[in-house]
Amino acid sequence: MKPILLIFIFSLFFLFSCEKDPTGTKEENTVQSVGAFIVNEGNFGKGNGSLSFYSYQDETIQNDIFKNINGRPLGDTPNSMTIYDSLGFIVVNNSNTIEVISLKTWKSKKTIVLEGGPSPRFLAIVSDDKAYVSNLYANNVAVIDLKTLTLTGATIAVGANPEEIAVAEGKAFVLNSGFGSANTVSVIDISQDRVVATLTVGDNPTSVALDDDGELNVLCTGRWPAWGDTTDTGTNGGVYVIDPSKLTVVDSVTIEGHPSKITYAGGDKAYFLLNGQVVQFSTAENNVINPSFIAGFFYGIEADPIAQLLFVLDAKDYQSNGELKIYDFNGTLQKSLTVGIIPGAVTFVYE
Repeated sequence: MKPILLIFIFSLFFLFSCEKDPTGTKEENTVQSVGAFIVNEGNFGKGNGSLSFYSYQDETIQNDIFKNINGRPLGDTPNSMTIYDSLGFIVVNNSNTIEVISLKTWKSKKTIVLEGGPSPRFLAIVSDDKAYVSNLYANNVAVIDLKTLTLTGATIAVGANPEEIAVAEGKAFVLNSGFGSANTVSVIDISQDRVVATLTVGDNPTSVALDDDGELNVLCTGRWPAWGDTTDTGTNGGVYVIDPSKLTVVDSVTIEGHPSKITYAGGDKAYFLLNGQVVQFSTAENNVINPSFIAGFFYGIEADPIAQLLFVLDAKDYQSNGELKIYDFNGTLQKSLTVGIIPGAVTFVYE
């Protein structure tokens, strides 16, 4: 498999600029890491989700910044954040809202409400004027007008319990998890807002990375054993590689157990979580290099290929504040910082 450049599904866009290649190129090699937003889920149903910000310059963390700036809580179980131009889109799952904030002031610009409790999960920018958001319970993707920051009213039916969305070749690839019972990727033609193909991958596709050769790397978590059935062993996870131009699966590898949250670090290295530990993965050979690269029991992970740092999230006891651990790419701990309750996602800011 060719070397991979992850375009984070949390969206590696740049502060006050158009989208660029976050690794830089021969023509463009001055991209810098400015900071990182940490999305803290909080306890489901308690409405205590929050947003933290880490500054690379100061090497400090600011917690609960949405509430401090806007005078109200972020909401119930924020799940992910996507950056586009000068705006941040925070998908607040159990509040069924998308909070749009200014990256300059952190003030709320708009609260987009999704009626009917569809349980939004991830947002992807699919064009200059349009975004898609996956709705876990509605089994569809809603369309957002980026000019007006409103729902268009259009929805696109996909598979069961959609999760992350990747964009390539004029199409959006939606992972249908089925909470472990589904194994497909719905392919949407962005110009038409309709599904044009359905691809079969492993059970429970939950996380995806788009590489610099245009290939999609889909991490499948696998099906968990049925509750109370001691004879059911479930299914293993795996990584499935999709060629988005041909709409075919071109490679796959089984990962024993239930991996989650793949992130690409440049070169031929990627990382994901398995049994709480950080696994180092070769994107060139499509196999595990080190099954316990960083020991622990972590909840989230994201790599910054510019700063060459791994941001690893520890939810601790899932009741009190969690911890952000920053490692270099050798696996050496650089810094530990307290964040909010159940930190689950990281979105980097570049300029």
